[in-house]
Amino acid sequence: MYDDRYSRRYYRRRYRNPLGGIGVGLLIIGLAFAFAFSGSFNGHLFLPILFVGLAFCSLLGSASSLNPRGLYGGLQGFVWCLGLALCFLVGFWPWILLPVGVSIILGALLVPITNGLASAGFLGAMQPNQQPPQQEYQSYQQGYQQPPQQAPGTYQEGGQQHQYPQPKQEYDQPQSQPAQQQEMPPQQQ
Repeated sequence: MYDDRYSRRYYRRRYRNPLGGIGVGLLIIGLAFAFAFSGSFNGHLFLPILFVGLAFCSLLGSASSLNPRGLYGGLQGFVWCLGLALCFLVGFWPWILLPVGVSIILGALLVPITNGLASAGFLGAMQPNQQPPQQEYQSYQQGYQQPPQQAPGTYQEGGQQHQYPQPKQEYDQPQSQPAQQQEMPPQQQ
């Protein structure tokens, strides 16, 4: 049996999504802005700018997984990092209740959000190839059952049985032409 662990690893290494790299680049740029503006404003903007950079890094990094649940987790990280940036910017910690409330709402909407992301199509459009569906699980109590045998000369495609095309026999055996098509002597007029 063919084991495709190695080909999947090669595929992931070769065709990595660029969104993760963009997210890390935004984090480095945010860190540079945090250092640049922290000296100008007496060091009060360092943590808010850092957390805004982390928020976008979390969102783009999770989008690079091309998985609706992964993107949902990145959305939670995005909300929390922005909430922390708000708390450090304002300096009033009861504002932490804002990301807590948004996080509770996102938790209640987990299934609609992930189903909406899965059916939106943009995650599937970004993947060059879809992985083939995995085989069905067979329980231990059920024991090993061999797949159903196909009749010779048939193949299965799309869940349906098809027969292989049969080669024509016109060149293998000489055949006589039907009586109507045999050559008749030309008629004289």
